[in-house]
Amino acid sequence: MKHFYSVIILPVLVALTLAGCAMNSFAPATSSKAGSPNAESAAGKAIIPDSKEWEPLGKTRTGDCYYKVKRTDDASNIVTVSTYKIVTDDYRKNTIEKLNKLHPDLSKNYENFDHNIRVDEIDCKNKRYRMKEIVDYDNQGQVLRVNPHHDQEWQHIPILTGLDKLRQKLCEPEVKPAEPKKPSLLKKLFKKKK
Repeated sequence: MKHFYSVIILPVLVALTLAGCAMNSFAPATSSKAGSPNAESAAGKAIIPDSKEWEPLGKTRTGDCYYKVKRTDDASNIVTVSTYKIVTDDYRKNTIEKLNKLHPDLSKNYENFDHNIRVDEIDCKNKRYRMKEIVDYDNQGQVLRVNPHHDQEWQHIPILTGLDKLRQKLCEPEVKPAEPKKPSLLKKLFKKKK
């Protein structure tokens, strides 16, 4: 019976998470510090990620998002990245409503749903990704649910999504314009006077 519930609940949670950071486009981050957004959870202040570890990524309709690179494999051009999303009240309520229909006992735990951390691999060269894991947390930092995604197929990264913005940030670093060349000192010394 437990296996039956996990078969039903897992796709629902995956669908809800895909509607979050990775698949939504981002608004510009409201602050340059990760510890300053004004996000509220159901029981008070949301758990803000450590600004020494997490970089702000932006806001989506489902919550404020942050990211950190876990690993970069230059040989395969694959970046492993974690995305931390502080969920909005609407996202929390939507999650609870969907879980209520399938498994009321699990939905009660989600009344204090605060944030989730999603781990993805991004194939920079081929503009693809595959989800590795999603972990939901309550407002005390306790794990609500771990959703591992073993042997996931590579998926194309849709353009104009948060995942595409993250790919651009990690795979296509900003190229600074080249400074204009200054005449060498020797040319100045040997320059003919008119």
